[in-house]
Parts: sequence; C-alpha cells; structure tokens
Amino acid sequence: MTMVWGRLMGVLSELAGIALLLTSAWLIVRAAEQPPVLYLMVAIVGVRFFGLTRAVLRYVERLLTHDATFARITEARVAVYRDLDRIAPGGMASRRRGDLVSRVVSDVDAIQDRVLRLRGPWVVAIASSAVTIGLVGVVDLRSGLVLAATTLAAMAGVRTVVPWSVRRAGTLTARWRGDLAADVSQAVLAAPDLVAYGATDVLRRETRRSTASLEAAQRRAAVVTGLGEALVLLATGVAVATIAALSADLAPVLVGVVVLAPLALVEPLSALAEAERLRPEIEGAEARLGELALAAAAITDPVDPLPLPANYDLVARDLAVGWTSTVARGIELDLPAGAVLGVTGPSGSGKSTLAHTLARLAEPRGGQVLLGGVDVRELAATDVRSVVGYLGQDEIVFDTTIRENLRIADPHASDAELHRALGTAGLGDFVASLADGLDTRVGERGNRLSGGERQRLCLARLVLGGHRVLIVDEPTEHLDAEAGEALMDDLLALVPGRSVLVISHSAAVLERVGQVVSVGGAQHDPHRIAV
Repeated sequence: MTMVWGRLMGVLSELAGIALLLTSAWLIVRAAEQPPVLYLMVAIVGVRFFGLTRAVLRYVERLLTHDATFARITEARVAVYRDLDRIAPGGMASRRRGDLVSRVVSDVDAIQDRVLRLRGPWVVAIASSAVTIGLVGVVDLRSGLVLAATTLAAMAGVRTVVPWSVRRAGTLTARWRGDLAADVSQAVLAAPDLVAYGATDVLRRETRRSTASLEAAQRRAAVVTGLGEALVLLATGVAVATIAALSADLAPVLVGVVVLAPLALVEPLSALAEAERLRPEIEGAEARLGELALAAAAITDPVDPLPLPANYDLVARDLAVGWTSTVARGIELDLPAGAVLGVTGPSGSGKSTLAHTLARLAEPRGGQVLLGGVDVRELAATDVRSVVGYLGQDEIVFDTTIRENLRIADPHASDAELHRALGTAGLGDFVASLADGLDTRVGERGNRLSGGERQRLCLARLVLGGHRVLIVDEPTEHLDAEAGEALMDDLLALVPGRSVLVISHSAAVLERVGQVVSVGGAQHDPHRIAV
C-alpha cells in the first residue's frame, strides 16, 4: 500500500508540473491582452500553488517509494544470502569471489531500479499523458488526437528502440562491473604474492581491461539514452508543429495552452529513455539472481529428518568423498565420543574434502557417515553442524572486534562465556592484557594478531559454538614449532569433553595423537595405521 500511495504522489507531482506550465502559458497570453488585474489573480495563485505543490508531492513520492523499495531490497538480499548458504561451499567453486559480491550488491540493487527507475517512470508517464491528452482534447479534439498519436509513437519508439540498441551495442555494464569487482578483489587478496614475484603488471593489465570495457559500455549506454531522448524530442516537435497548424481558429489564450501541451510531456517521456536503457541491465541482473536461486543445493535434507542421537560417536564406513568427482574412497574411521583421531595423507588426497563431508558440508559420494549410529543423510544438516564443528586452514577473521568475531558462533553469548571460550583456546590471558579487552579490533583478516593468536581466536569461536565433535584442518600451519606445540596442548586439553579429529601433514602433530588414519597414497587406497 505504501508503494501505491507513492506512485499516486508521483503522478500528482508530474501533473502539478504540467499544470504549472499550462497555467503559465495561459497567464502570459492573457496578460498580453491587458485585462483588469483581477482577471489574472486565479491564474497567478495557481502558478504559485502548482509550483509549491510539485516540490512537496515529489518529496512525499520519493519518501514513500524508497521506503517500500528498501524493504523489498532487504528481503531480496536476505534471500540471496540464503541461496549462498544453501549452495555453499560446493556450488560456489565456479564463481569468482568479486563476482559473488557484485551479485549480492549490484544485482540486488537492480531490483530497486526495476521498481523506482523502470516501472515508476512508466506509471507516471502513462497517467500524466492520459490526463494531459484528455485536457487538450476537451479544448480542441483535433489537437488532442495529434497529441495522443505522437505520445504513443514516442512511447512505442523508446520501448522498442532503446532496449534493442542497448543489447546490440553490448552495453550490459553489470557483467563488466562484476569482472572488475572480481579483478580488484583478487588484486587485494593476492597483493603480497604479486609484489614478491614482481607480477603486478599481469593483474594490472587485467584490471585495466575490465575498466576499459566498463567505461566503453557506459559510454555506449549514454549514446543510447541520447537516442531515446532524441525520439521524444522529435515526436514533440512534430506534435507542436501540427497542433500549431490546426489551432488557427482557437481563441488566442487557448492556443498557448494546446501548443505547449506537448512540451509539458517532454519530462515524463524523456524519463522513459533512461528507464528503457536500464531494462536489459535489470533483466540480466534478475536472470543472474534467478540462476543463483535455482542452483542445486550442496546438501539435501531429508523430508522428515530424524532427531539428533544421544551420543556423538562419529564413524565412516567405506566412505567415498569428492566434489564433482571422487578423490578418495574406501575410507574407514572411528572417532568415539571424547576421543582424538588424526588424519594424514599426501596433498590432494582428499583430506579437506573428507573434513567437509564429515561436517555435512558436502555429500558423501559413496559409503556412510554415521553420527551416534545414524546416517547423517537422515539428519538435518544444521543439526549435524550443531554437533560437528569444522576449523579450516584459513578461517575468516572479520575486521571487527574480538567480541563480534566470537559472537558469530553464538550471538547471545555473555562476556563470561566469551572469556571462558578464550581461556579454553589458550587466549584468555592475552585478551585480558589488552587495553580494550574484548572490544579490541583485530584488523582486516586479523592482521593485528599473530598467526597463533588468529588461529586460537578461531578455535575459541569453534568452542563457543558448543560443538561436541571438532574437526581441525592443519591447525599448526603457518605457526612456528613452539606456537604449534602450545596450540596442540590447548586443543588436546579439550578431550575428553569433546571429540577431536586432527588433519595434518606434520609428524610432530601426529605424534601427539593416539591413532592416525591415512587417506590416499599411490592408489588412493586409505588404510589405518597406529602411531
């Protein structure tokens, strides 16, 4: 209903502008006849009234339509986040990170453009044109018919020619904007390596190519918009000339009104040119969002999921894992509740994929994963993840405070619970020593923390989530021997309160674990070994 009222205010604002022009035309012609000034008072007051009313109505229209549109955009953006959550991580490998950001930002904003910059101008133009044509028709039927014909011709021309020209010229800037966002994102993330290897010119060329392509597309888009406005001005010129030729027998004060009526419609009709330029962009953005919505889910929940079992023994039987193809098969492992188990194997043998599969982030490609004796495919994925937590090699640390980084796991956690989780992860004394404590900002990707502190913060977040089974992937990667040893001490201290599965190449780490499962090998045939 808010949008309906907003549209009404937009139409009334445009009509006030048209009335301002036509009233002014009548006033100028009538004043030239030098009548008593009292004859002009109504028109004088009308000019002031329409001028003020137009501004007020335009403000109210923007307020109402933007309020309704932002509510829709919020819902749309949440829907995109849900789609990303549904398809991640398996369905995102083919999409560049910057392109995904562009979809979440630019493509969702296109929904706003459809409501405000495409549909809105058409509603205003059609309504204001109909009223203006009706008014001119009452004054002079022939002039009304001419205005109707030229207005319809302008609308049809803009609706047909402008989108066709945009598609033909290839001015779909959203695609190039996505490429540019992806290039810039890649440049920021890879900057240290590129500088170290002296390879910055490669990415600089790619970014310049995307920038040049986007610039060319925007330039062509401006030309197309000008073409649409030229069609409107051409139709207006034809209407003015024709009406002027047909109005010789009208009263002089009415000639000014009917001749200037086509000019009064230039503004709403010109807005259609910009609206139609955006149409292919908006349709393309909606198609990309639709593609995201239709993407297959990485995990399929059962129709009637079983309740979580009472115990948390984690077992794999003849398990095959992989994303688009099987990378390891025949995996057998047993992780009783409160125990610790190691997993090792060559690079590329499927260890991280195994971790994703055990954490219900990827579907098994064969065999079974049992939690408490129940196949995880018979449980809701969110229920499994509430029990089985995963800490990857390069966990994300957000550019915010320690408190907010931890509360990702539990938004309602108290300070006491946060400190308890930090203490469990061996970070309690460090945070207590900081001047701002939990409110200390950690920097982008945690760059104000050392590697060990960053890893412990992620471990504390995992502990705060209340998971009973913890899967940690290369926990001592990028740490020196002393820091890695201390982290393993804190990690193993979680047992037997929690089960821990450690994935590592490090012999020092594996020596701390009582039993190790080897994944892969020359034939990718896993076997169990004791250490």
